[in-house]
Amino acid sequence: MGREARMNAGRFGLIRPDGAPARRSPKVVVGYPVGGSVTLPFHASMLRLLSYEEQKGNDRLLSKIQHTSGLYVADNRTLLVQRFLQTDCDWLWQVDTDIEFPANILETLVEMAGHEKKILAASVPLGAYPSCAFRLTDVPGIWDPIFPLPLKPVQVDGIATAAVLIHREVFERVAELNGQSWFHHIYLPESPAGTPPRDFKYRSQGEDLAFSVRAREAGFAIWCAHVPGLRHYKTRALSHDDDRAAALASEDSEMGEIVQEG
Repeated sequence: MGREARMNAGRFGLIRPDGAPARRSPKVVVGYPVGGSVTLPFHASMLRLLSYEEQKGNDRLLSKIQHTSGLYVADNRTLLVQRFLQTDCDWLWQVDTDIEFPANILETLVEMAGHEKKILAASVPLGAYPSCAFRLTDVPGIWDPIFPLPLKPVQVDGIATAAVLIHREVFERVAELNGQSWFHHIYLPESPAGTPPRDFKYRSQGEDLAFSVRAREAGFAIWCAHVPGLRHYKTRALSHDDDRAAALASEDSEMGEIVQEG
């Protein structure tokens, strides 16, 4: 390597001052599927994230921000992965547009994941469940929520993908086994064998847990942790029932904002 090339390599962090190759910081793509509205807390969080990462210069983790918009969330998530795999980045952080998060969320999750954890969800309360972590039950397609969650990652059977960090190796290996169907729904038989076809029922496994099933089949462990600073701004239809509105506000207990509809 010539003197000028070495100077440029050092300036851009490709080699250390002693001449040894520098270790490249992991690069993260932030992807958000837009199936409905984008909340102000999410928008403000993205601006804070951009400012925080920009100040790092060449050491920043954030490489690109991508979004998809459409009626079907599973399709939006699939498109995000397809676009992510066209980059040379290591991680995809998928985050929903009703999540508020701290500016240092990427370095927090990448540090928590380390080299061993390829799927790490940051838990937030959901509409019907207190966390994003689930365990399998004896009934196929039925999952139990895990709560409370510790600050350190714990291994779980399934996750909701409201705020999840996933390494590209996961997407590549799942695609090798199942094609590019990372988030397509899985339909499980609910009726016993012998039920007439017109009466046969199925249980739909949504995109979050369908991804979890495929990832586990591909040999990956799934992790989830409570990460301080995340909030979930779920929209709830209140109509004109003031008593129900008051009850929901009490139930939320600072876990999310209630947006009145109707």
